[in-house]
Amino acid sequence: MLLSAPAFAQAHIRGTLTAAKDETISVQTAKGETVSIKLANDAGLFLVTKAEMSAIQSGKFVGITSFEQDGKRVAREVHVFDESLRGLAEGHYPWDLESKPNMMTNANISKVEEVGTDRVLVLNYKGGEQTITIPTSATVVAFDKAPADQLAVGRKVFIIMNKDGSEAAAVVIGAEGVKPPM
Repeated sequence: MLLSAPAFAQAHIRGTLTAAKDETISVQTAKGETVSIKLANDAGLFLVTKAEMSAIQSGKFVGITSFEQDGKRVAREVHVFDESLRGLAEGHYPWDLESKPNMMTNANISKVEEVGTDRVLVLNYKGGEQTITIPTSATVVAFDKAPADQLAVGRKVFIIMNKDGSEAAAVVIGAEGVKPPM
């Protein structure tokens, strides 16, 4: 299943996995409430692991959450997708990382420039192009498909609900103590 950009921008739940059993997961949210969520039959499971700035290379497909700052887009986080996920939720669309307006850009890196300690990326996606600065403070993670056994209690998760909000369309799981930076 390849999620579309609008699907990726649907309702999100962030928290810590407290249970995983029979296609249902329980998550304790940041507000302290525990929610039980049924996984859709075709739910995508993804794993994020720590990555280095060197993973951000020309030709890679990435997802970048960015904010407008001094008239330019500045990344808060970069997800370097496994090649098997090229095209996942491709595009540039509103996101809900924090209270101030931010955008998600899933695109191919066509150019990488070093500007001081920062990197400046030119990103291409169907229907557009964005230039985004990646400061050294940006979180960088590798993003890949995950088997169901990665749904381990205590891990941080980011859940994308399906259109009607009844089931999880995708679950992003943090490995090795990583909180999915989404």
